[in-house]
Amino acid sequence: MSTHDTTRRRLLAGAAALPVAGLAPLAAFAETAPLTIGWYPGLLGSYFKRSFLDTFPQNKGAKVVESFDNARFTQMQANRNSPSLHVGVFTDVLLPLIARSGLVAQLDEKLVPNLRELDPAVKLPVGRYAVPVTYGTWGIAYNAAKVGKPITGWADLLRDDLKGHVSAPNVTYNSSMYTLDAMASLKGGSLRNPAAGLEALHQVRTRGPGLWDQESIAVGWLKSGEIWATPYFSGNVLAMMKDPDLADLKFCVPSEGGYALPMSVARVLNPSAGNLPDTFINHMLGVEAQEAWGRIGNARPVNAKARVPAEVAAAVPTADKLRHLDWSFFAEQRSAIVEQWNKVVNR
Repeated sequence: MSTHDTTRRRLLAGAAALPVAGLAPLAAFAETAPLTIGWYPGLLGSYFKRSFLDTFPQNKGAKVVESFDNARFTQMQANRNSPSLHVGVFTDVLLPLIARSGLVAQLDEKLVPNLRELDPAVKLPVGRYAVPVTYGTWGIAYNAAKVGKPITGWADLLRDDLKGHVSAPNVTYNSSMYTLDAMASLKGGSLRNPAAGLEALHQVRTRGPGLWDQESIAVGWLKSGEIWATPYFSGNVLAMMKDPDLADLKFCVPSEGGYALPMSVARVLNPSAGNLPDTFINHMLGVEAQEAWGRIGNARPVNAKARVPAEVAAAVPTADKLRHLDWSFFAEQRSAIVEQWNKVVNR
Protein backbone atom coordinates (compact mmCIF):
# COMPACT_ATOMS: atom_id res chain seq x y z
CA MET A 1 0.00 0.00 0.00
CA SER A 2 2.34 2.74 -0.62
CA THR A 3 3.61 1.88 2.53
CA HIS A 4 1.40 -0.83 1.30
CA ASP A 5 -0.45 0.71 -1.60
CA THR A 6 -2.85 -2.16 -1.92
CA THR A 7 -5.56 -3.59 0.11
CA ARG A 8 -8.10 -1.05 -0.31
CA ARG A 9 -8.18 0.39 -3.76
CA ARG A 10 -10.42 0.79 -6.78
CA LEU A 11 -12.86 -2.01 -6.24
CA LEU A 12 -16.07 -0.05 -6.64
CA ALA A 13 -16.13 -0.15 -10.41
CA GLY A 14 -16.61 -3.26 -12.30
CA ALA A 15 -17.89 -6.35 -10.53
CA ALA A 16 -21.41 -7.10 -11.72
CA ALA A 17 -23.75 -9.29 -9.71
CA LEU A 18 -23.63 -12.92 -10.72
CA PRO A 19 -26.19 -15.71 -10.65
CA VAL A 20 -26.20 -18.09 -7.74
CA ALA A 21 -24.58 -21.39 -8.61
CA GLY A 22 -24.72 -24.64 -6.73
CA LEU A 23 -21.32 -25.88 -5.65
CA ALA A 24 -20.44 -29.54 -5.59
CA PRO A 25 -17.57 -30.68 -3.34
CA LEU A 26 -14.17 -30.87 -4.97
CA ALA A 27 -13.31 -34.41 -5.95
CA ALA A 28 -10.03 -35.91 -4.85
CA PHE A 29 -7.44 -35.50 -7.62
CA ALA A 30 -3.77 -36.29 -7.78
CA GLU A 31 -1.54 -33.22 -7.76
CA THR A 32 -0.63 -32.38 -11.36
CA ALA A 33 -0.28 -28.59 -11.30
CA PRO A 34 1.80 -26.33 -9.05
CA LEU A 35 -0.06 -24.54 -6.27
CA THR A 36 -1.06 -21.12 -7.66
CA ILE A 37 -2.09 -18.34 -5.27
CA GLY A 38 -3.57 -14.94 -6.03
CA TRP A 39 -2.90 -12.05 -3.68
CA TYR A 40 -1.51 -8.51 -3.70
CA PRO A 41 1.49 -6.75 -5.24
CA GLY A 42 3.85 -4.47 -3.33
CA LEU A 43 4.66 -4.58 0.34
CA LEU A 44 1.42 -6.28 1.30
CA GLY A 45 2.13 -9.11 -1.11
CA SER A 46 5.64 -9.45 0.30
CA TYR A 47 4.19 -9.62 3.82
CA PHE A 48 1.80 -12.39 2.73
CA LYS A 49 4.65 -14.31 1.11
CA ARG A 50 6.95 -14.04 4.14
CA SER A 51 4.22 -14.93 6.61
CA PHE A 52 2.31 -17.64 4.79
CA LEU A 53 4.17 -19.06 1.79
CA ASP A 54 7.76 -18.98 3.06
CA THR A 55 6.64 -20.80 6.21
CA PHE A 56 4.71 -23.47 4.26
CA PRO A 57 6.71 -26.75 4.18
CA GLN A 58 5.27 -27.73 0.77
CA ASN A 59 6.01 -24.42 -0.97
CA LYS A 60 8.34 -25.86 -3.60
CA GLY A 61 7.13 -24.86 -7.07
CA ALA A 62 4.28 -22.68 -5.75
CA LYS A 63 3.41 -19.68 -7.90
CA VAL A 64 2.00 -16.30 -6.83
CA VAL A 65 -0.06 -14.13 -9.17
CA GLU A 66 -0.09 -10.54 -7.94
CA SER A 67 -3.08 -8.29 -8.62
CA PHE A 68 -5.76 -6.30 -6.86
CA ASP A 69 -9.10 -7.84 -5.96
CA ASN A 70 -11.21 -6.61 -8.84
CA ALA A 71 -8.68 -7.68 -11.46
CA ARG A 72 -8.24 -11.05 -9.75
CA PHE A 73 -11.97 -11.73 -9.65
CA THR A 74 -12.43 -10.58 -13.25
CA GLN A 75 -9.68 -12.97 -14.35
CA MET A 76 -11.29 -15.81 -12.41
CA GLN A 77 -14.53 -15.19 -14.27
CA ALA A 78 -12.72 -15.10 -17.62
CA ASN A 79 -11.01 -18.40 -16.77
CA ARG A 80 -14.16 -20.07 -15.48
CA ASN A 81 -13.80 -23.09 -17.79
CA SER A 82 -10.05 -23.41 -17.28
CA PRO A 83 -9.15 -21.93 -13.88
CA SER A 84 -5.53 -21.03 -13.19
CA LEU A 85 -5.73 -20.11 -9.49
CA HIS A 86 -6.21 -22.52 -6.60
CA VAL A 87 -6.31 -20.01 -3.73
CA GLY A 88 -7.32 -16.34 -3.70
CA VAL A 89 -7.20 -13.64 -1.04
CA PHE A 90 -9.82 -10.88 -1.06
CA THR A 91 -10.96 -7.91 0.98
CA ASP A 92 -14.55 -7.83 2.11
CA VAL A 93 -16.24 -5.70 -0.55
CA LEU A 94 -16.36 -8.43 -3.22
CA LEU A 95 -17.14 -11.39 -0.97
CA PRO A 96 -20.93 -11.48 -1.60
CA LEU A 97 -20.30 -11.65 -5.36
CA ILE A 98 -17.49 -14.20 -5.03
CA ALA A 99 -19.61 -16.48 -2.83
CA ARG A 100 -22.40 -16.48 -5.44
CA SER A 101 -20.13 -16.83 -8.46
CA GLY A 102 -19.84 -20.62 -8.64
CA LEU A 103 -16.05 -20.18 -8.74
CA VAL A 104 -15.16 -21.08 -5.14
CA ALA A 105 -15.82 -24.04 -2.87
CA GLN A 106 -16.88 -24.07 0.74
CA LEU A 107 -13.93 -24.94 2.94
CA ASP A 108 -14.14 -28.45 4.38
CA GLU A 109 -13.17 -28.80 8.04
CA LYS A 110 -11.86 -32.31 7.35
CA LEU A 111 -9.30 -30.82 4.95
CA VAL A 112 -8.82 -27.55 6.83
CA PRO A 113 -8.97 -28.59 10.51
CA ASN A 114 -7.57 -25.25 11.70
CA LEU A 115 -11.00 -23.80 10.97
CA ARG A 116 -11.83 -25.09 14.44
CA GLU A 117 -9.29 -22.65 15.92
CA LEU A 118 -10.85 -19.50 14.46
CA ASP A 119 -11.58 -16.85 17.08
CA PRO A 120 -15.37 -17.09 17.66
CA ALA A 121 -15.55 -13.28 17.54
CA VAL A 122 -14.47 -13.25 13.89
CA LYS A 123 -17.48 -13.00 11.60
CA LEU A 124 -17.88 -15.19 8.50
CA PRO A 125 -19.99 -12.95 6.25
CA VAL A 126 -20.24 -15.53 3.43
CA GLY A 127 -19.93 -18.65 5.56
CA ARG A 128 -17.08 -20.92 4.50
CA TYR A 129 -16.92 -19.71 0.90
CA ALA A 130 -14.22 -17.31 2.18
CA VAL A 131 -12.69 -17.22 5.65
CA PRO A 132 -10.72 -14.31 7.16
CA VAL A 133 -7.01 -14.91 7.66
CA THR A 134 -6.46 -11.54 9.36
CA TYR A 135 -8.13 -8.23 10.12
CA GLY A 136 -7.19 -4.69 11.01
CA THR A 137 -8.99 -1.48 11.92
CA TRP A 138 -10.25 1.34 9.73
CA GLY A 139 -9.67 4.37 11.94
CA ILE A 140 -7.82 7.69 11.76
CA ALA A 141 -4.15 8.48 11.13
CA TYR A 142 -2.96 11.85 12.39
CA ASN A 143 0.22 13.90 12.87
CA ALA A 144 0.59 14.43 16.61
CA ALA A 145 3.11 17.26 16.08
CA LYS A 146 0.57 19.28 14.07
CA VAL A 147 -2.57 18.52 16.07
CA GLY A 148 -2.74 20.44 19.33
CA LYS A 149 -5.44 18.26 20.84
CA PRO A 150 -5.24 14.51 20.13
CA ILE A 151 -7.83 13.05 17.78
CA THR A 152 -10.10 10.61 19.58
CA GLY A 153 -13.11 10.14 17.30
CA TRP A 154 -14.77 10.56 13.92
CA ALA A 155 -16.33 13.87 14.95
CA ASP A 156 -12.84 15.36 15.32
CA LEU A 157 -12.42 15.33 11.54
CA LEU A 158 -14.78 18.33 11.48
CA ARG A 159 -13.04 20.31 14.24
CA ASP A 160 -12.42 23.98 13.46
CA ASP A 161 -8.76 23.79 14.54
CA LEU A 162 -8.15 21.13 11.87
CA LYS A 163 -9.93 23.05 9.10
CA GLY A 164 -8.01 22.86 5.84
CA HIS A 165 -5.81 19.99 7.00
CA VAL A 166 -8.11 16.96 6.88
CA SER A 167 -8.69 14.61 3.95
CA ALA A 168 -10.40 11.27 3.33
CA PRO A 169 -10.55 8.66 0.55
CA ASN A 170 -12.79 9.36 -2.43
CA VAL A 171 -15.47 6.97 -3.64
CA THR A 172 -13.05 5.23 -6.03
CA TYR A 173 -11.34 3.76 -2.96
CA ASN A 174 -13.67 1.26 -1.35
CA SER A 175 -12.78 1.97 2.28
CA SER A 176 -14.52 5.29 1.71
CA MET A 177 -17.67 3.36 2.64
CA TYR A 178 -16.41 2.88 6.20
CA THR A 179 -15.84 6.62 6.48
CA LEU A 180 -19.24 7.38 5.00
CA ASP A 181 -20.97 5.10 7.51
CA ALA A 182 -18.94 6.61 10.37
CA MET A 183 -19.71 10.23 9.48
CA ALA A 184 -23.40 9.45 8.87
CA SER A 185 -23.61 7.74 12.27
CA LEU A 186 -22.65 11.00 14.02
CA LYS A 187 -26.19 12.16 13.23
CA GLY A 188 -27.98 8.85 13.52
CA GLY A 189 -27.43 7.70 9.93
CA SER A 190 -25.54 4.84 8.33
CA LEU A 191 -24.57 3.44 4.95
CA ARG A 192 -28.28 2.72 4.49
CA ASN A 193 -29.16 6.31 5.38
CA PRO A 194 -26.04 8.24 4.35
CA ALA A 195 -27.27 11.83 3.83
CA ALA A 196 -25.52 13.32 6.87
CA GLY A 197 -22.30 11.45 6.06
CA LEU A 198 -22.31 12.69 2.47
CA GLU A 199 -22.68 16.30 3.64
CA ALA A 200 -19.90 15.84 6.21
CA LEU A 201 -17.55 14.45 3.56
CA HIS A 202 -18.41 17.34 1.23
CA GLN A 203 -17.32 19.62 4.05
CA VAL A 204 -14.05 17.68 4.45
CA ARG A 205 -13.42 17.84 0.70
CA THR A 206 -14.02 21.56 0.30
CA ARG A 207 -12.23 22.71 3.46
CA GLY A 208 -8.91 21.06 2.64
CA PRO A 209 -6.83 19.90 -0.33
CA GLY A 210 -9.56 17.49 -1.42
CA LEU A 211 -10.07 13.75 -1.23
CA TRP A 212 -7.46 11.19 -2.20
CA ASP A 213 -7.89 8.37 -4.72
CA GLN A 214 -4.59 6.59 -4.07
CA GLU A 215 -2.72 5.92 -0.86
CA SER A 216 0.43 7.44 -2.33
CA ILE A 217 -1.38 10.80 -2.39
CA ALA A 218 -2.45 10.46 1.25
CA VAL A 219 1.07 9.51 2.33
CA GLY A 220 2.57 12.40 0.37
CA TRP A 221 0.19 14.88 1.99
CA LEU A 222 0.93 13.49 5.46
CA LYS A 223 4.67 13.75 4.86
CA SER A 224 4.48 17.32 3.52
CA GLY A 225 2.18 18.47 6.31
CA GLU A 226 -0.53 19.47 3.85
CA ILE A 227 -2.90 17.26 5.79
CA TRP A 228 -2.74 16.43 9.47
CA ALA A 229 -5.39 13.73 9.60
CA THR A 230 -7.17 11.20 7.39
CA PRO A 231 -9.13 7.97 7.83
CA TYR A 232 -6.72 5.09 7.23
CA PHE A 233 -6.00 1.39 7.79
CA SER A 234 -4.22 0.43 11.02
CA GLY A 235 -1.73 -1.94 9.39
CA ASN A 236 -0.50 0.78 7.02
CA VAL A 237 -0.16 3.29 9.84
CA LEU A 238 1.85 0.90 12.02
CA ALA A 239 4.19 0.35 9.07
CA MET A 240 4.43 4.07 8.24
CA MET A 241 5.27 4.95 11.84
CA LYS A 242 8.67 3.34 11.18
CA ASP A 243 9.37 5.91 8.43
CA PRO A 244 11.59 8.76 9.78
CA ASP A 245 9.52 11.23 7.74
CA LEU A 246 6.39 10.15 9.63
CA ALA A 247 7.83 9.81 13.13
CA ASP A 248 4.96 11.83 14.64
CA LEU A 249 2.23 9.74 13.03
CA LYS A 250 -0.34 8.21 15.40
CA PHE A 251 -3.32 5.93 14.93
CA CYS A 252 -6.67 6.50 16.57
CA VAL A 253 -9.30 3.83 17.13
CA PRO A 254 -12.26 6.24 17.19
CA SER A 255 -14.25 6.39 20.41
CA GLU A 256 -17.46 5.92 18.40
CA GLY A 257 -15.98 2.71 16.99
CA GLY A 258 -13.45 1.63 14.39
CA TYR A 259 -14.32 -0.77 11.56
CA ALA A 260 -13.13 -4.33 11.09
CA LEU A 261 -11.22 -4.62 7.82
CA PRO A 262 -10.59 -8.32 7.12
CA MET A 263 -8.75 -10.12 4.34
CA SER A 264 -10.19 -13.52 3.52
CA VAL A 265 -8.99 -16.64 1.73
CA ALA A 266 -11.08 -18.60 -0.77
CA ARG A 267 -10.53 -22.06 -2.28
CA VAL A 268 -11.02 -21.81 -6.06
CA LEU A 269 -12.92 -24.65 -7.74
CA ASN A 270 -9.87 -26.05 -9.50
CA PRO A 271 -8.92 -29.68 -8.80
CA SER A 272 -5.59 -29.64 -10.67
CA ALA A 273 -3.43 -29.39 -7.51
CA GLY A 274 -5.31 -32.04 -5.55
CA ASN A 275 -5.75 -31.19 -1.87
CA LEU A 276 -2.60 -29.06 -1.69
CA PRO A 277 -4.63 -25.79 -1.77
CA ASP A 278 -6.61 -26.95 1.26
CA THR A 279 -3.38 -27.90 3.02
CA PHE A 280 -2.01 -24.42 2.31
CA ILE A 281 -5.15 -22.70 3.61
CA ASN A 282 -4.93 -24.85 6.73
CA HIS A 283 -1.33 -23.67 7.15
CA MET A 284 -2.41 -20.03 6.73
CA LEU A 285 -4.84 -20.49 9.62
CA GLY A 286 -2.34 -22.31 11.85
CA VAL A 287 -0.61 -20.78 14.85
CA GLU A 288 2.89 -20.54 13.31
CA ALA A 289 1.81 -18.66 10.19
CA GLN A 290 -0.70 -16.54 12.09
CA GLU A 291 1.94 -15.39 14.56
CA ALA A 292 4.36 -14.68 11.71
CA TRP A 293 1.65 -12.58 10.08
CA GLY A 294 1.02 -10.61 13.28
CA ARG A 295 4.72 -9.68 13.45
CA ILE A 296 5.20 -9.01 9.74
CA GLY A 297 1.82 -7.80 8.53
CA ASN A 298 0.93 -5.48 11.44
CA ALA A 299 -2.61 -6.90 11.68
CA ARG A 300 -4.45 -9.20 14.05
CA PRO A 301 -4.37 -13.00 13.67
CA VAL A 302 -7.67 -14.88 13.49
CA ASN A 303 -6.41 -18.06 15.18
CA ALA A 304 -7.59 -17.84 18.79
CA LYS A 305 -4.35 -19.47 20.01
CA ALA A 306 -1.97 -17.10 18.19
CA ARG A 307 -0.13 -14.43 20.17
CA VAL A 308 -0.85 -10.83 19.18
CA PRO A 309 1.99 -8.24 19.18
CA ALA A 310 1.33 -5.44 21.67
CA GLU A 311 1.32 -2.68 19.04
CA VAL A 312 -1.19 -4.63 16.94
CA ALA A 313 -3.44 -5.29 19.94
CA ALA A 314 -3.47 -1.55 20.72
CA ALA A 315 -4.47 -0.59 17.16
CA VAL A 316 -6.83 -3.50 16.44
CA PRO A 317 -9.48 -4.30 19.04
CA THR A 318 -10.98 -7.78 18.93
CA ALA A 319 -13.54 -8.28 16.18
CA ASP A 320 -16.51 -8.11 18.55
CA LYS A 321 -15.49 -4.57 19.53
CA LEU A 322 -15.31 -3.28 15.95
CA ARG A 323 -18.07 -2.15 13.63
CA HIS A 324 -18.96 -4.17 10.53
CA LEU A 325 -20.51 -3.07 7.24
CA ASP A 326 -23.17 -5.02 5.37
CA TRP A 327 -21.38 -5.60 2.07
CA SER A 328 -24.33 -7.52 0.65
CA PHE A 329 -26.37 -4.33 0.95
CA PHE A 330 -23.56 -2.38 -0.67
CA ALA A 331 -23.33 -4.87 -3.57
CA GLU A 332 -27.05 -4.37 -4.20
CA GLN A 333 -26.97 -0.59 -3.88
CA ARG A 334 -23.48 0.24 -5.17
CA SER A 335 -24.55 2.25 -8.20
CA ALA A 336 -27.05 4.33 -6.21
CA ILE A 337 -24.54 5.02 -3.42
CA VAL A 338 -21.82 6.07 -5.86
CA GLU A 339 -24.29 8.31 -7.69
CA GLN A 340 -25.30 9.97 -4.40
CA TRP A 341 -21.65 10.46 -3.48
CA ASN A 342 -20.84 12.17 -6.77
CA LYS A 343 -23.90 14.42 -6.51
CA VAL A 344 -23.27 15.51 -2.93
CA VAL A 345 -19.64 15.01 -1.90
CA ASN A 346 -18.05 15.87 -5.25
CA ARG A 347 -20.44 18.66 -6.23
